[in-house]
Amino acid sequence: APRPRCVWLLDLVWVPTCVWAPTCVGSYQSCLLRSPNRMSTVWTRWTVGPRALLGAPHLAPDREVEVPAAARAAWEAMGGGELEESLLSSQVVLVDAAWLIGLSSSGGKLPPRQALPPEAVLSPSEAVAACRSGWPDCLPVVCVSHAWLSAEHPDPRGSTLASLAGALQPLVERRGRHGVLLDYCSIHQRCRDAAGAAQPACFAPDHAAGVVGLYASEEALRRAAERAEPVWLSHPHTQVALLAPPPPPSASRQQQLRQQQGQQQQGQPPPPGGQPG
Repeated sequence: APRPRCVWLLDLVWVPTCVWAPTCVGSYQSCLLRSPNRMSTVWTRWTVGPRALLGAPHLAPDREVEVPAAARAAWEAMGGGELEESLLSSQVVLVDAAWLIGLSSSGGKLPPRQALPPEAVLSPSEAVAACRSGWPDCLPVVCVSHAWLSAEHPDPRGSTLASLAGALQPLVERRGRHGVLLDYCSIHQRCRDAAGAAQPACFAPDHAAGVVGLYASEEALRRAAERAEPVWLSHPHTQVALLAPPPPPSASRQQQLRQQQGQQQQGQPPPPGGQPG
């Protein structure tokens, strides 16, 4: 079994995973055909409810880079091949840690997967090429576990992103490029409007009437990703970051928020100084 490792960073706990989990992604209906380097998808007509949804899902960028022999050997030695199927089929994508750090420093918010720009995502070969041997004996993958703070967006105020970026910064500086598995950004989300365009937040179930949400092809990949996600989290050579949820507001803060909400509903101006502190 690999050596346990546990490093505290800010409000994150980097947890060792010491139990091998078998790859179990099951079968899913997306008509995936294997090619030498990638998984290409053949589209057919899908019917979901009263409408037929046609559309190509968001896929990992098709950037092929040369993978050094040492990187490939280290990737295979640490069981990276067990995870590679999910990357090649675009069930999940890995977000570039450096991109997340830059997004946080610019005051941005996490986008859903379908709204990610191509430069935010590591291609499968880029993920393998980032692998290196040595201590700690880890793949260049950080799997993030965190609480969703609303049904539409897991981090509406950017506090989760700020904590994650603060912990990723020293990791990238010491160990180089890393990919991040973060469910909102790595797995297809129900964020497509009636025209099929990806929006910056998900549609909650009570506001989902008349919107696409997910293409049927994305729904199939999402189901497969949800089955594969525990394999990533329990893998002995991935790094797992547990994000503590922000503390609940104090009683006085809750009272201030209720008063402000009541004033807004009655059309009264906000208290002097703007938002209550």
